[in-house]
Amino acid sequence: MTVRSLRLAWWCVVALWCTMTWSVRVEAQSDPRGPVRTIVTPHLRVHYQAALDSLARQTAVIAERAYAQLALELTPPSGRIDLLLTDNMDNSNGFAQVFPTNRVTIFAVPPVGMRELRFHDAWLPMVISHELAHIFHIDRARGLWRAGRWVFGRNPLLFPNAFLPSWVKEGLAVHYESALTGSGRLEATEFPGYVRAAVMDSAWVPPSRWSMATTRFPRGQGAYAYGSLLMQHGVAQPSGSMRAFVDATSSYPIPYLLSRASRIGFGKSFDEMYRDIRDSVARSAPSRAGDSAWTEVSTEGWHASSPRWLTTDSLVWSANTGYEVSGLYMAPARRGAQPERMAWRNSLDVNVPQGGDVVFAQSDRRDPYTIRSDLYRRDRATGEEVRLTDGARLFMPDVRRDGAVIAVQVGANASQLVRVSREGEVTPFTAENHGERWAEPRWSPDGAFIAAIQLLTNGEQRVVVLDSTGALRVAVAGMRAVFESPSFTPDGRRLVWSSDRSGRMQIETAPLRTDVIDTLAWRDERAHVTQASQVSTAVYEPSVSPDGRQVAALLFRADGNHVAIAALDTTGPMARSQWYPRRNTVAIPSVSDSAQLVSAPSSAYRAWRQLVPRYWLPQVGEGRDGRMTVGASTSGVDILGRHAWSASALVQPGYRETDGHLSYRFAGLGVPLFEASLSQEWDGSFRNVSSTGATLGFVARRRRFASVASTWTVPRVRRTMNTTLGVRYEMRQFFADVDSALGPANSSLRGGTRYPSVFLNGSLSTARMAGRGVSLEEGFALAHNTTYRWREDAPGATGSWRTVINARGYVPLPLPGFSRHALAIRTTAGIADIKSGSDFGVGGVSGVNAELMPGVIIGDPSRSFPVRGVAPDVQRGIRALGSSVEYRAPLVMFSRVPSPFTVYTDRASIVLFSDAGRAWCPSSLAATGTIVCNRVGERDGWIASAGAELVLDIAVQYDTPYRVRIGGAAPYVAPAGVRRGGAFYVSLGGYF
Repeated sequence: MTVRSLRLAWWCVVALWCTMTWSVRVEAQSDPRGPVRTIVTPHLRVHYQAALDSLARQTAVIAERAYAQLALELTPPSGRIDLLLTDNMDNSNGFAQVFPTNRVTIFAVPPVGMRELRFHDAWLPMVISHELAHIFHIDRARGLWRAGRWVFGRNPLLFPNAFLPSWVKEGLAVHYESALTGSGRLEATEFPGYVRAAVMDSAWVPPSRWSMATTRFPRGQGAYAYGSLLMQHGVAQPSGSMRAFVDATSSYPIPYLLSRASRIGFGKSFDEMYRDIRDSVARSAPSRAGDSAWTEVSTEGWHASSPRWLTTDSLVWSANTGYEVSGLYMAPARRGAQPERMAWRNSLDVNVPQGGDVVFAQSDRRDPYTIRSDLYRRDRATGEEVRLTDGARLFMPDVRRDGAVIAVQVGANASQLVRVSREGEVTPFTAENHGERWAEPRWSPDGAFIAAIQLLTNGEQRVVVLDSTGALRVAVAGMRAVFESPSFTPDGRRLVWSSDRSGRMQIETAPLRTDVIDTLAWRDERAHVTQASQVSTAVYEPSVSPDGRQVAALLFRADGNHVAIAALDTTGPMARSQWYPRRNTVAIPSVSDSAQLVSAPSSAYRAWRQLVPRYWLPQVGEGRDGRMTVGASTSGVDILGRHAWSASALVQPGYRETDGHLSYRFAGLGVPLFEASLSQEWDGSFRNVSSTGATLGFVARRRRFASVASTWTVPRVRRTMNTTLGVRYEMRQFFADVDSALGPANSSLRGGTRYPSVFLNGSLSTARMAGRGVSLEEGFALAHNTTYRWREDAPGATGSWRTVINARGYVPLPLPGFSRHALAIRTTAGIADIKSGSDFGVGGVSGVNAELMPGVIIGDPSRSFPVRGVAPDVQRGIRALGSSVEYRAPLVMFSRVPSPFTVYTDRASIVLFSDAGRAWCPSSLAATGTIVCNRVGERDGWIASAGAELVLDIAVQYDTPYRVRIGGAAPYVAPAGVRRGGAFYVSLGGYF
C-alpha cells in the first residue's frame, strides 16, 4: 500500500469515527399533541401543556436557579435553552440535546420506584440540574471547533464534547446533580455499591469497558456509576477544576485525548484516578462473614425485582435475566433451585400471589407517545390474564386476603396511595399533600393496617403504618436516607424493611407496640430498630415468609441481583446511621426575579423559532455522467417533534444541474403522522437512435417527485402495527444537446411523461429479543408494500402495480450459551404488472448503509431478495421469490478486549445460513427480453447458496452500537451465467 493510500485510509477511518459517533440519545418521546404554553425567563423558554401550568412555573424558578449555579462552575451556553415539561410517560427521566439548538425535556413523574434515583430532596431540582449540566458541557466549543461553527453553524460534527464517551458526559452530569442539590446518586449508596460489588467479586473493569452498549450488568448504569465517581474524585483533587477539564476537551482538535485533559483539569490522568478508587475500595471492603447466612435460590437475577412468598417453601419474583425477555419466575425456596418462567412481563414491578391469582402492575404503550402502568390479574391455573385498570398509572400493588388492592398512583411530580376495587375502580387513600410522596404499601395480615414508605419534602423517608381510613398512626423508622419494602410479620406485631442508613442497604426490623396498634393513637415510634443482616454488598426488597421464620430478598452482586433467603434475625444490633450524617446544606443562590417568574404571563407555543435553519452540512455526490456534484443540507425540528423539515441540494457545476430534496413532517395530531416531500434528480444520459440506426443525439432525463403520505401506528410492548397510505406524482422531462435528439414533434421525449401513483405499506410484528440476545429470537413479523402507478399523458392506458410481501419468523432454541440460540426464517414474494417499468433483483448481501463522510456511503442496502455469494441483482424479473434460513448461536461475551480507536467490542456470535431466490418474467416477455427481463435460458432458474458469518456487536466511541458481519458464501445451485466461485464480504447491520 502506498503512502498516499495509507493517508487516504487514515482519513476515511477518522471520518467514519466522527460520523458514526454522533448520536443524540433520546430515551423517550415527547407528545406533540394538544395546546402548549410557553413561559420566557432570562435564560430559558419553558414549554408545557396547560394542565401543568403551576408545576411549569415552579420548574422555571428551579431551572433559573440551576442555571445560576452552573454558571459559577462552567461557561454558560449560547442563547436561551428550550425546556419542555411533559407528563406523557410513567417514567422518571429527562434528556438533553444540543442539536439543532439547546433543549431539555423533563418527564415530571417522580422516581418513587427507581432505587438509584430514590435519594433526593425534590425530583425536579435534581433532574433539571443533571440535564442542564449536559447543555453547559456539550455546547462548549473552542479553537478550531468554534471557528467551524462560525462557518457551518451548529453543525452536529462541531460539538467536540459530544464525541466523548458517555461515562464522561453522564459522570459530569451526575456530579452536578448531587453537587448542586445535596442529594442524588453521588450522595446515595447505590453507585458506591456497584464499585464495591465489582471489586469484591473480581469483576472490576477499566474505563475502556464502561460502555452504554454493554450487555453486562449493570449495563448502561455502569457508565453513570463509574463515571460519576471518577469525576467526583477528580474535582476533589487539590487542583481539581471541572471548568479547566471541559475547556481542555472542547479545544483539542482530537477530543479523545482524555488523559491529557484530565491532567489539565484534575492534576491526574483518568487511569491514575481509576486505580486510586479501585485500590481504596479494595482496602475498605467489608467482611463477607454475614453473607453466609443467606441461601441463594437463583443467581440469574441480572435485573430482578420484588420476591414474594407463594407458599412457605416457594417464591415468585419478576426478572430480566438477559437470557429471556422480562418475566415472572417461580422456584422452590432452596439452594440451587431451577427457576421456572411462568409468564411474560412488560416491566419489573411486584407480582402479588393472592389465592389462585397473581395481581401485578406492568407498563404498556397506549399510543406512540404515551406509556401508562396498570393493574392486571393472572389466573395461576389457566394462565389467563385480565386487565383491571386502563390508564390508571398504578404501581406497587398489594392484595388483602379479601381481594382488596392498595397501590401507588403516580402523576406529575406526585404519587399517592389508592384503593382499587375488583372492578378496577380507583379511590384515593392518602391525602394529596404538596411535595409528599408515597411508595410500596403492604397490608397487615388482618387487613386493618397498611405499612408504606412516606417521602417528605425535606428529603426524609419514613416507614409508617396507616389505618384503614388512610390516617397515619405510627412512624416506625425514618431519616434522610433510603427506606424500602416494609412488610409485616405474620402475627402483625413487627415490621421488616431495608435501609441504607449504614452505608449499605441492609434489612432492619422493629416491633410494633400493641397499645399503639390497638388504640390507633398516633405515635412516633422510632426506637428499638435493629439491623437484621450484615451483607457485604447490599440486600434489597425483603419479604417475610408466611410462617415468619425466613425472609426473602435480593442480594446484590457484580453480575446482578441474586434471589436469596435467610432466617429472620430479630436480635441483631441496633441500627446505626453512618452514611447520611448531615442534612442538605447546599446554598442555593437566590434569583432576584423569582416572584416575577412565578407570575410571568404565558403565551401560546410557537415552533418557528426552533425551525429556523441553524447549520449547514457540506455534501459531495456523483452526477448523472459520473462527475462530482457539490452541495449542502440542513434541517430543523421543534422540541415537541410536532414539525420537522429537511432540505438538501447538490449541483453539477459543468451542466448546472441540481439534485434537490425538501421534506416536511407534521405530528401535531399524534396519529396519523403526515409527511410531504418534493425532490428532483437527474438520471444518466442516453443516446437516442432513429429507426434507421442514425444517432440523433444525447438525451438527459430530469425526474421530479411530489409525495404526501400518512402513517397510522399502533405500538404496544408486545406487538406493533404500522400502516402508511400515500400518493406520489412523478414528472419526467428530457433535454438534449441538439434539438433533433428529442425526435419528432409528437415524441414523448418532447412532451415528457407524468406518472401518478398510490402506495400502501403495512407491518405487524411480535418479534422480540432478550437483553443479551444476539438475534431476534421469538415471534414473527409481516410486512407488505403495494404501489399502483399509471401514466397520465396516455389516456385509456391501464396502470401497473407492484407488490412485495415479506414474512419472518423466529424460534428460540434452549441450548447452552450466554443467550438463546435462534432459528430464523424469512420468505419474500414479489410480483409486478407486466407493464411495470421496474423489476426485482435477486442476489447480493443485505444490510444497512452508513455514511463514511458526507456523500460517501459504505455498507450494503437492504435488499428484498438477497442471495449471499453472488453478485447483486444477478437475476432480474417481474416475479420473484426468495427465502433464507439461519441458525444463530452465541459465541463469546468479551470482558477485556483492547479498544483501538475507542471501539468497544461487546459480544460475538456465529450464523450458519442458506439463501435461495429466483426472479423471472412471463414467457411473453422473456421470449425476447426487455429492459426488466432476461431472455429465456439466460441466467434462468433458482439460485441457492450457503455460508457462515461471524457477527460482532461493537460500539464506536464506546457507546454507539453497530453490528458488523464478516462472512463468506458460495452458491450450490445456480443457472448458467451465474458465477459459482462464491465471495467473502463485510457488511453492517442485521441480515433480517
